[in-house]
Amino acid sequence: MPRAILSEREPVGGGLDRIRLNVGADVADTHTRHGQYVEIRHEDDSPDEERTIAAAIRGYFAIASAPGERTWDVLVRDGGSMGARLKRLPLGAAVTVSAANGRGFPIETANERPLVLAVTGSGIAAVLSAIGARIEDGDARRTYLLYGVRERGEIALAAELEAMRGAGVDVAVCLSREHVDEPGFYRGYVQDVARERGWEVRGGLIFAAGNDAMIEGMRNAAASLGLRAEDVRLNM
Repeated sequence: MPRAILSEREPVGGGLDRIRLNVGADVADTHTRHGQYVEIRHEDDSPDEERTIAAAIRGYFAIASAPGERTWDVLVRDGGSMGARLKRLPLGAAVTVSAANGRGFPIETANERPLVLAVTGSGIAAVLSAIGARIEDGDARRTYLLYGVRERGEIALAAELEAMRGAGVDVAVCLSREHVDEPGFYRGYVQDVARERGWEVRGGLIFAAGNDAMIEGMRNAAASLGLRAEDVRLNM
């Protein structure tokens, strides 16, 4: 697997950090679709017997940056061993990365059509570049984001969410364990909020990234949006 360099790290809220990796051109060229993911590996070769970073580990992360970019952004949390390591490694450290994997999202099939993006937790990374492309293509007002977390403190990328709203994207933050009486916040799981919103998206698609229960819930909720279960597309 080729090497990549950890060049930037930035907390983005909700216990997540945005990690930027400088990758070679050959690797960058494998990223051809929004929502693809990368396997990242790291092996500590330090001679220190009391290693503060464990030995070889790996993890899989959605690529948040757009296809064609020469740096890859991923969102990581402390919950996984590779994510925790990426949050502790010094800038300039080398990791190994795979080519971009997964079928990604077929964003070209949603051009000038309604598109619902349903995500939970760090799964929002898988749709960030797709939303950016929709805004650039003039489809912002036909774009609907359902972003599910348990409570307000887990919301990441608050500035980006506001920028999406400002561009015309309908952003619904779905809180499964907390009620917030403010515009844009809804109590319930992603699939439940999807039913309640009453969006008219007939003829559109749903791109989903998250846990299995949410994905199955969105298939069941599709009819309430004027869509079919088979209109739910995954990036894996």
